[in-house]
Amino acid sequence: MSIVLAVLITLAICVVSAILEGLMAGGNVKQYFARLQQPRYAVSLKAWYAIGALYYVVCGIVLYRMLRHPENTDIRIIAFALIVAMMSANAVWNYIFFRARNLFISFLAFGPYIVVTLSLIFALSRFDQIAASLICLYLLYLVYAITWSYRLWNLNRANH
Repeated sequence: MSIVLAVLITLAICVVSAILEGLMAGGNVKQYFARLQQPRYAVSLKAWYAIGALYYVVCGIVLYRMLRHPENTDIRIIAFALIVAMMSANAVWNYIFFRARNLFISFLAFGPYIVVTLSLIFALSRFDQIAASLICLYLLYLVYAITWSYRLWNLNRANH
């Protein structure tokens, strides 16, 4: 695949995913987030936005590397489907957390999300170690996110 086409497809997937996340989150994100009792180690909403931007940079690099990979193997196609699934699940999580306002289900949603992410790492490791390493770094962030989500649910379950 050409560089230009790979960049355009990567940008399209990332932009559509970001739009879906915003639509799924809906309005009043700041107000809802501000009224939640946060764990002491929680980051601000602005920091979450920065984390989100970094997430899209990582996904963009991984998508681009997949699209530019010279071999069109089944494992590459599986990896592509897994990263699209991961990005889609991220948008669905926004719906559960911000619109449905279900902190318990948003915590539980990390279970299948981790399975998809680990499967993606395994698939990527078969043909692109750099892309696999980037998703491994994202997995380290997920440890924080899961811990935060669990603690957030515990702190706020009396209120919901």
